[in-house]
Amino acid sequence: MLLGASVAAVSACGPGTVTIALPHPAGAVMASCARLVNYLPAVLDGEHARVVSPRSPLVHAWGSPPVVMRCGVPQPGSFDPASPQTATVNGVTWFQEVGADTVTWTAIRHDADVELIVPTSYEAQGGFLVELSRALKQTIP
Repeated sequence: MLLGASVAAVSACGPGTVTIALPHPAGAVMASCARLVNYLPAVLDGEHARVVSPRSPLVHAWGSPPVVMRCGVPQPGSFDPASPQTATVNGVTWFQEVGADTVTWTAIRHDADVELIVPTSYEAQGGFLVELSRALKQTIP
């Protein structure tokens, strides 16, 4: 199965390893993303963590089909803080881009933006944002 977001290639076959295209952030962003890993939940809104390839503090996944997080992504070109596609969840600004098979939520942070790619088969996505917002507030200003 292939799930895509603007620059992210994600593939998974069943409950095994999820292959995720790594973002290529600068060194300071990499340090922020490395801090985030220690605060990520093992279970995200009922979905268990998955093994990812390559292993990196920049990527993480939960559930089947996989909900994929990529840290250190560029800010979406269409981001507008006044857009109705922008929501604040527990003090974190999230920008939503809806695709055919996925919804990409990007947390707009000062030190490192974080992308969450959610298959449209997940009807309720707010729980993912709530739980990740806690980790983001603790680690990435």
